[in-house]
Amino acid sequence: MGRGWLTIGFICWVTPLVTLAQTPLPDSLVRFSKIPQDSNYVTSLNKLATEVLRHNPIASRRIGQHVSEIARTLNYRRGYARSLTVIGNSYWSEGVFELAQEYYFMAAREYQEAGDSVGWGQTYNNIGEVYKRLGEPEKALEFLLHSIELKKKDLTTKAITYYNIGELYYGIGDLKTAVSYFENSLSQALRDNNKRVIAYNYMGFGLVNLKQKKYESALEYFTRAEKILKEIGEIRMLILVYHHLSDTYRKLKFFERAERYLNLANEMAAFIKATDLMVVNYSKKAELDSARGDFVKALQNLYRYNTLKDSVYSLSKSEQIARLQMVYQTEVQEAENRQLRFEKNFRETRLRQQQQIIIFITIGLLLAGIMAWVLLVQRRRILTVNALLKSKNDEIQSQKLAIELQASTLKKLNEDLQELNKNLETRIGARTMQLTIQNQKLTEYTFVNAHKLRGPVASVLGLISLLEQADSNEKEVIYKHLTSCAVKLDQITREISHTLEAGIFENE
Repeated sequence: MGRGWLTIGFICWVTPLVTLAQTPLPDSLVRFSKIPQDSNYVTSLNKLATEVLRHNPIASRRIGQHVSEIARTLNYRRGYARSLTVIGNSYWSEGVFELAQEYYFMAAREYQEAGDSVGWGQTYNNIGEVYKRLGEPEKALEFLLHSIELKKKDLTTKAITYYNIGELYYGIGDLKTAVSYFENSLSQALRDNNKRVIAYNYMGFGLVNLKQKKYESALEYFTRAEKILKEIGEIRMLILVYHHLSDTYRKLKFFERAERYLNLANEMAAFIKATDLMVVNYSKKAELDSARGDFVKALQNLYRYNTLKDSVYSLSKSEQIARLQMVYQTEVQEAENRQLRFEKNFRETRLRQQQQIIIFITIGLLLAGIMAWVLLVQRRRILTVNALLKSKNDEIQSQKLAIELQASTLKKLNEDLQELNKNLETRIGARTMQLTIQNQKLTEYTFVNAHKLRGPVASVLGLISLLEQADSNEKEVIYKHLTSCAVKLDQITREISHTLEAGIFENE
């Protein structure tokens, strides 16, 4: 997330410097030397070069060349392939299609080796477009169809390839097939809200209507394309739309409007240094002057057309020679760089190995010291534990002797208790027998004496009752009988007591 914001900020910072002042970017990059030159740096500058391409192809190419060197040093294959595509696009924007083709083939090879089918397919689309501009429609169609096959999983870029195939069929006169591809491309572009491709298709439909002499419909489509291209700042395609608008107004005999669009196109082509479009512009002006009947001016424009076309051809050849020289120098420098990198890597490898050995030895010594310290601590703990165990063992032996002594004492007590229990049981049995006999005797004595005592007691009670009713003479007689009964009762009581005492003493 942080690196993404860094990229956006970097692009926003650099873009105004490139677009406002057409300064070669590698020189101006010195002020950004503090930014790490990593893969993110390469990706950011590739995006920046693509943005700058719309306004300044030379600056875009300088950025691409700088990025290609950084990406190759980092061995960042996809970034290197993208930088080659950017350089090719800059030559394409200037109409130097042969050099653009060379860079596109180099980029395609890098994408193929990197296993990036989408980038490979996009580069094949560009190669097909170059073949189209070079007048080789069969090769162009071959590469465009191959591009569709490679970009199966990339729906966002299929729309532009469909449009390019439709434009190819338009160029060979197959309008029906061209319209079919334009419709397919437009539906996908509308779904993805791809304004650039939508504008391209409007231009394509305008060309078909112009070919069919439906001038009003052609103007409507060209106007739609013009509005979108102005909005997104696609200058090169806007110049082409102005050419088509001029052709349409020329067909309608609106010569002033046609000339106005050609003048706009010429100014914009000069601004972006698109020499090939300036060549086309002189050709369009010659056609317009011929339609007006101004053949002298038409001849002048044709002369300018041929002169500029020859200069473009010479420029293309000089660029190709410079390119071959640069490739040779690059290969020589690359060989030297490879040798230096090999020596550097060899020294770095040996240094890393020595550092690793030192690190391993240090780690080994550190581990050995830690193990020795751990063993020492462990030995101290073992000696302490052994001393504690010995002390506990002595204490256990003392406790064992005390327990054995207590056990023998308890055993003797137990034997005594068992013997005492036996004697107690015998004595309890004898005592129980004695008590039983005594109880039987007491029962017998109680029964007998109770009956013996009953008679005198009843007599005493009866006499007492008579005493209450008797007169004085009778009371004397009753007193005598009471005295006699009392004496008898006392004798019986003494006999009982004597008998009981004799029985108890006997039992004891």
